[in-house]
Amino acid sequence: MRAFQIMSALAQASRFAAFRALVEALPEGMASSDIATAIGTAPNTMSAHLAILERAGLVSSEKIGRSVVYKAETAPAEDLSSFLTHACERGKASRR
Repeated sequence: MRAFQIMSALAQASRFAAFRALVEALPEGMASSDIATAIGTAPNTMSAHLAILERAGLVSSEKIGRSVVYKAETAPAEDLSSFLTHACERGKASRR
């Protein structure tokens, strides 16, 4: 279920781009308006995209003063990568 949630969150182009931008901004993070500018999308759509990424565990947020700073959380993507690598290795071994 977790793998499906992560893949589903990253399957949409704007969310994938936002996650990539946040990974590049590590460790500092970015405000949603800065993410929208970086990926060339409307700022009013970012809260919905970020909420989906946050539910999947790919993004965390922290209120700093009057701003909310979003940061990429790479552990879920690393876990998904490990799962997929293992699955591919088993598939490859079964074809030998």
